[in-house]
Amino acid sequence: MLGRKTVLAATGAAMLVSAGAAQAAETLKLAVGFPTGSAAVYALEKFARNVEATSDLKVKVFSMSLLNLKETPPGIRDGIADMGYVLPPYYPAEFAELNLAANLSMLSTTGKQIESPGTAMGAAMTEYAFLHCPECLVEQKRQNQVYLGTGASPTYILHCTTPIRSMADLERKKYRSGAANFGRWAEAVGGTKVSVPGNDIYEAMAQGVVDCAMVSATELSNLQLFDVTKYITTRIPGGVFAGVATNSINRDVWGELTDDQRKAIFKASAQSSADLTWKYYADAMRNLNDAPGKGIEVIEPTAEMLKMSEEFVKSDLAVISEQFANDYGLENVDAKIAKISELVEKYKGLTAGMADDPDALADLYWNEIMSKVDLSTYGRN
Repeated sequence: MLGRKTVLAATGAAMLVSAGAAQAAETLKLAVGFPTGSAAVYALEKFARNVEATSDLKVKVFSMSLLNLKETPPGIRDGIADMGYVLPPYYPAEFAELNLAANLSMLSTTGKQIESPGTAMGAAMTEYAFLHCPECLVEQKRQNQVYLGTGASPTYILHCTTPIRSMADLERKKYRSGAANFGRWAEAVGGTKVSVPGNDIYEAMAQGVVDCAMVSATELSNLQLFDVTKYITTRIPGGVFAGVATNSINRDVWGELTDDQRKAIFKASAQSSADLTWKYYADAMRNLNDAPGKGIEVIEPTAEMLKMSEEFVKSDLAVISEQFANDYGLENVDAKIAKISELVEKYKGLTAGMADDPDALADLYWNEIMSKVDLSTYGRN
């Protein structure tokens, strides 16, 4: 039998563990590898306020101070942060299932055109992950994380230090690529892809490591690219950046929360993905309007350049299929591509008119997707 001192010690230890878990549940640390004033920080600070308004939780947002963009996924996995803004393309093998969907983002700017392609792509990614891709959730579990939704950027365009006015100008340039599909586009136009983390784009452009960065116009202010960009060519390469898990949470922390706390986080997550998409779009529109006044020439692409991009997207589907089957071992890839393509078209219709209405977009996320997730088991089995 245990002695009285042993029992008391064990009880005290249990009380300390319980107190620690309760404390962890009361204040969540959320890491964002973007600076204050960025779209990501805007969305997640609002997320924190929404969670605090609807539960007994508190959320502290750490902007650029706890984990950078590349450190965030392992930081959440290991408990350095409770939550964080995750970019799966930085870890192509670990998040291969979700990255398959993200690699299809150029579908959002081909065929039927909408004002804010990010609204369609973010919603399509979110429905796919929650409702059609159990493999996506398994890989999240392997990383000790729980996925809570995706927001997406506006159209990717060229931010350059030299002018891009024609097909010939596209050749022999070094392009910063943040995802594999954009890198293949760079190679297709006769350029060279260069992998540079988002936090390092400014220096890469300033030092001539890259001639152009393929990012949305939001990054002119998000990453201070106003200072190093001299020319913008709009609408190409096209597509959006949808390789985002807006505010993933550590799986152990998620399991410690009460049912009401999980619901509050889940509902606020629908809003945060919508807010992220809207803020990216709104800032991009403002930045493009401000660009000429800051000495940046804004160039419209030629019909030939647009046709080339459209044809590239169609031909690249086979490349994506082969890559994810052979390099990452994904199964039923063609069926998954067909499903994602279907969802992109679905949300091009459902998000029409929501480019500047984040609350309507959040309601769509909730009613069409996230309300259908069973929170009694989600992220816990």
